[in-house]
Amino acid sequence: MLCIWTFIHIGRPQDIFPFLMPYQIGNIAAGLTILSYYFTAQNRPQIRFYPEVRLFALFVGFAALCAPLGYYPRKSLEFLFSFGIKFGIYLWLVAKIITTQEHINGILKTLMFSGFAMATSALLRAGMGGRIGAAAGAYDPNDLALILATTLPIAIMQGLSSTSLRWKIICFVGCALNLIGIIATQSRGGFLGLIALGAFMLFVKLPGISKKRFTLVLTALAIIFGTYLGTEYKERIRSIFEETTSDLTAGSGRIAVWRQCLEIARDHPILGVGPNAFDTAYGHYLENDKFKGELSRESLGGAWHTAHNSFLLVLAEMGLPGLLIFLAINIRSFQNFQRVKIPSDKNDASNILSIQATTLQMALVGFLVCAFFLSQSYNTLIYLFCFLSGTMIRISSSVGKLG
Repeated sequence: MLCIWTFIHIGRPQDIFPFLMPYQIGNIAAGLTILSYYFTAQNRPQIRFYPEVRLFALFVGFAALCAPLGYYPRKSLEFLFSFGIKFGIYLWLVAKIITTQEHINGILKTLMFSGFAMATSALLRAGMGGRIGAAAGAYDPNDLALILATTLPIAIMQGLSSTSLRWKIICFVGCALNLIGIIATQSRGGFLGLIALGAFMLFVKLPGISKKRFTLVLTALAIIFGTYLGTEYKERIRSIFEETTSDLTAGSGRIAVWRQCLEIARDHPILGVGPNAFDTAYGHYLENDKFKGELSRESLGGAWHTAHNSFLLVLAEMGLPGLLIFLAINIRSFQNFQRVKIPSDKNDASNILSIQATTLQMALVGFLVCAFFLSQSYNTLIYLFCFLSGTMIRISSSVGKLG
């Protein structure tokens, strides 16, 4: 049930089958997951002292401290209910239920099929022209590209580590769908995420997987990407390094918004402007001409914008302490995955866990590079990766990997 809930939340089958929208299948899956847990729970671990649980609680607690003094306290409190309580329940169940390698593999497959579902949704509408996002608006084109770039390495590693020919075909066909889906979004952030992901994949150590086979798969995927790239997407990619700040929606125009974010953060260094209140604060700054010089409303226009950077968004909304906690969450995830990875001559259980850790480390790199250009600070995947990394550390200790 937890995998079904995850799939509905990330893969959004309701975007492919709109008739599902009125049924609130996400809430139904959440309720059934909670009920099934209470009816079947036996000898579940005590999780309140887990480092990842404490980090998330600290992040939510500091957000609660920032909320009353922010620019839009009511909106911040609504966010705290959704993120801190509803999403917190999901993570609490992840920590309670996901305790074995088999459970982790189930989540990995769920994330992989979530990516396939979103890619299918994009490709079904590719003939509409223009940039493609999710049908129901849950993901705009850039957000969709982030999901596809994050789940791509999971599909690659699932295919390479499997001995089943049928499963390999499913995974690698899905990889091609993901790539073509990213092209349909025409996302520059998605392209940069792919480049960073490819570079990381080429240099990372792969436990139990032939580097030659891995390189061959990456080469085949690169050929597919180049074949379907198209003129329009090529033009968008060339605009990444445009030296202009007048167009805030293209290329390095984001730099202007980032500098405005820093201006807001400089004025609110400790508690920020309140969680989920950046848009309101940004609008206040515009309306009251608080941006000066080349960052002024007169120079850049009066349109309201989001931060276009997950790290700067947290800095602006929750100040420097909030950013440090956010960084700690991501650094802990990366370090935990690194600790779990081992040479391939260990026992089978350790090897499987190492492959899983390498897979999620790749996915985290793809996510963070894309998120550097998007406002995805509170995306499910960041915190799910952190909780999974903690689970892997505990499993690795039980099989004697870390001594």
